[in-house]
Amino acid sequence: MFDISLEVEAKGELRERGSHDCFLSKKVRDYLSINAYASKRLSIRRLPPVLSFQFKRFEHPTTDKTSARKIESRVRIAARLNMAEFTTVALKTQEKGGKAGTPSTYPGPDAMYEYDLFSVICHEGQIDNGHYTCFTRYNDEWYRFDDEKVTHSSLGACLKSQAYMCFYVKRHLDYKPYVLPSYVKSAREAEAVKKEEEEKEREKEAAARLREVEDALLATV
Repeated sequence: MFDISLEVEAKGELRERGSHDCFLSKKVRDYLSINAYASKRLSIRRLPPVLSFQFKRFEHPTTDKTSARKIESRVRIAARLNMAEFTTVALKTQEKGGKAGTPSTYPGPDAMYEYDLFSVICHEGQIDNGHYTCFTRYNDEWYRFDDEKVTHSSLGACLKSQAYMCFYVKRHLDYKPYVLPSYVKSAREAEAVKKEEEEKEREKEAAARLREVEDALLATV
């Protein structure tokens, strides 16, 4: 699982592309002069089976910790994500003058980059007296968890909630040989080496037991 923290604007509503806007470059001048800008960007080199997004809904406007407040801005989340444009490969292609979104930009089929929403954690109330609830999908059915109370819900209700954390699971986890990621290949090779070593060890033990039996038989002759 890979955890990603996303900025949330204190004012206004992040629209349909809101969660994408949180993820893409963000202008930062809090620690620079008033006319200076810097960009902050995050890209993913290796997509994990599970992605976790946390929206930064709590901020400290001043150095006084007692001034902390909750950001109530609404963020529209997606039921499905294609993370291809946020990979390091795609961003490097853009930097070289390539166009993101073209078939040559992303290696392998689109299925490698597709994720489905399966859980959302919500924060209700204020920063000092809030309460957490959760929406979770099980076998294409959605449920809402509120402490010990569990009720049947829907995807629509989940998408309209004030999300604090979102969890997405990769739609396809089986890879064809020609698109096998290097980390999966390395893990399988390591497992194959381990099994081979275990098999050799078993053969040595069997040979040792056979020699013991042969020696015992010879001793009786």
